Amino acid sequence: MLPRVNVYLDIDGVLLSTDRERPSRLALADHAVEFLGFVVANFDVYWLTPACRGDAIAAMDHLVRHARLSDREHLMGLCARIRATNYKTLRTEALPAGEPFIWIDDAPSDAELADLRARGLFQSWLWIDTREEPEDLLRAKKILAGKAQSA
Repeated sequence: MLPRVNVYLDIDGVLLSTDRERPSRLALADHAVEFLGFVVANFDVYWLTPACRGDAIAAMDHLVRHARLSDREHLMGLCARIRATNYKTLRTEALPAGEPFIWIDDAPSDAELADLRARGLFQSWLWIDTREEPEDLLRAKKILAGKAQSA
């Protein structure tokens, strides 16, 4: 049996997008609640976002603050199943070297991408950008569904 794939999630640009009615504000991305339900049911999930440096509650608060009131309770339940990560400089410091993972992020820094390349882990990054591609979480779910079936 293959080892379980861990999923590392960014928030801004992945789970949060631009509010279509008020473009100066953030809003929960299309399909974000469905996507989170899928990933927490099928993977070990971790926050890998500037909103979380050892504190999963801060990440959850950042995400939930921009959700509709009707989504908040369900969203908090899903987020409670996501673990914190910590890093000093580059978010890639929190990524494991010896186990399979997918890092979902819209904009890793040049240094983070270089670190992934240097460690032979570049293929573990999944570019998802719900600001540019509002339906991108559906693509992410389809890709992850293939990983869940092979694990």
